[in-house]
Amino acid sequence: MASIPGLRSPFGDWEDTASRGLIVVVAIVLAWYTWGRWGDFQVDCGKELYVPCEILRGKLLYRDIWYPYGPLPPYVGALLIAIFGPHLVVFYLFGIVVAIGCAILLFELGAMLEGRAAGLTAALALLFAGFGPGFANYVFPYSYAATIGLALSLICALFTLRHLSGRWGYNLLLAGFVASVAPLCKVEFGAACYLMLAFVLVMEATSERSIRPLFHGIAACSPGVVLWVAIYGWFFWTVTPALMFKGNWLGPGSYFSHTGGAHLYYLNRDAVPRQMLLLILSAVLGPRLWFLLAKASRGPRNVVLAILVAIAVACRFGFLVWAARAASELLVFPEGMFFIGCGFVAYSTYELVTKGDRRRLAEAAFGIFALVPALRVFEGITPYGYSIYFAMPLFLVFVVAISRCIKVATPALSVNQQRGLVNYLLAAEVVILALICIPQTSEHFATLETSWGAIRLKADEANVARQILAFMSEQKREGRQVAVLPEAPILYALAETEAPSRWYTLLPGFLSPAQEDVYIADLSRAAPDYILVTGRKTRE
Repeated sequence: MASIPGLRSPFGDWEDTASRGLIVVVAIVLAWYTWGRWGDFQVDCGKELYVPCEILRGKLLYRDIWYPYGPLPPYVGALLIAIFGPHLVVFYLFGIVVAIGCAILLFELGAMLEGRAAGLTAALALLFAGFGPGFANYVFPYSYAATIGLALSLICALFTLRHLSGRWGYNLLLAGFVASVAPLCKVEFGAACYLMLAFVLVMEATSERSIRPLFHGIAACSPGVVLWVAIYGWFFWTVTPALMFKGNWLGPGSYFSHTGGAHLYYLNRDAVPRQMLLLILSAVLGPRLWFLLAKASRGPRNVVLAILVAIAVACRFGFLVWAARAASELLVFPEGMFFIGCGFVAYSTYELVTKGDRRRLAEAAFGIFALVPALRVFEGITPYGYSIYFAMPLFLVFVVAISRCIKVATPALSVNQQRGLVNYLLAAEVVILALICIPQTSEHFATLETSWGAIRLKADEANVARQILAFMSEQKREGRQVAVLPEAPILYALAETEAPSRWYTLLPGFLSPAQEDVYIADLSRAAPDYILVTGRKTRE
């Protein structure tokens, strides 16, 4: 197959090496700055410790332990504990390595699609968003399935773009193999990989007017398919399909998706038309504002950027929060980014089909890849929450789009002048994102010492958690069992105890009426001596 001449290959020169080094340095500084404040003691956090511990006790995933994601992450966690012991720092370092890997992969992909500045912008944005407190971070996340799945899918995208660039090697075969591992983490990322590969194979066969490239591509990707089919097939055979779906699945079609799960997709079913209109408006205004900013003369442009930076600084001190949110939703991290991605894919595909511009094949393929996981959060794309996992490839598409808008707005400038302006405006984007996303350290945190290591929590939370762990540990020594409701699996892990049932999380709507009966039977059989109810907010 002919290579795509406009597609830049990574690993080019010393400036790329310096950019990768900057990514690593920024990650290390952020890790030092936010050390120990990751995770949440109550909300959607802790199963990444508890489930691996249960696996090491001989429990079988999905049958003996409820788990809603792919099997790879909990077994990786179990391996880490088996090798290094139960230490939080091991998981912290693992999460930091995954975060650095994802950032560098985004940089490489951005450099291939648009240039070094675009890749570096997306990479730094991922790091700024990925070291926040709570459950939404890369170091100690709600699930390592999201971070590992993202990393694997980005590797697949990188091999796919290398294949399209005509580089020698087994890039398509490797892309197919990595695509087969991604569904073992999160189904969304596996679907993104396979849809991207399917689009590439079909378009290659169409452009060459031959079925041979399609068969060749299918043959290259088939060995990987065997891997995930065999692993999931074994679990379905051992656990039974009914328990796999009804006893673990929380996605579309599950009982939870019809009860408490609508918030996970950020949809207000009573206002869908209005939401779609606002998202489309955001998608139209965002690139247009960057176009106007690039077209403006230097003086007004600098004034606008200074105002935006000042608003972001004021937001860090609790002022003009509404203005910072508006700037983020329209200009810096648009809520309508999903529709920007749709437009990007449509335009790239049109250019590919009508003009035979093969440079657009990589852009359209990556755009499709970015859109699939973003469906999970498409109405709630922000630099916080679940978006920091599912929307970061789409953010790279957004950065590529605004880079193109800047160039279109300045046709009179030379190539070097355009590049300088793009670098300048993207640097402003990075500064504003850093001010908005990097967490404050002014709030007082207290250290909670546990058998796994130290955790830094808000002072009142640390005090309560210390009392709970002391109580659970004391009851364990006396042979008594404590059940924790509705959700705090991290307490079971840190106290080295077990939940009385395969379900360790009972948020509203999680269990169907039949499953509630099973849980009550499990609770009666285990007969815990104490039931501890936490004050978790359950907006679900």
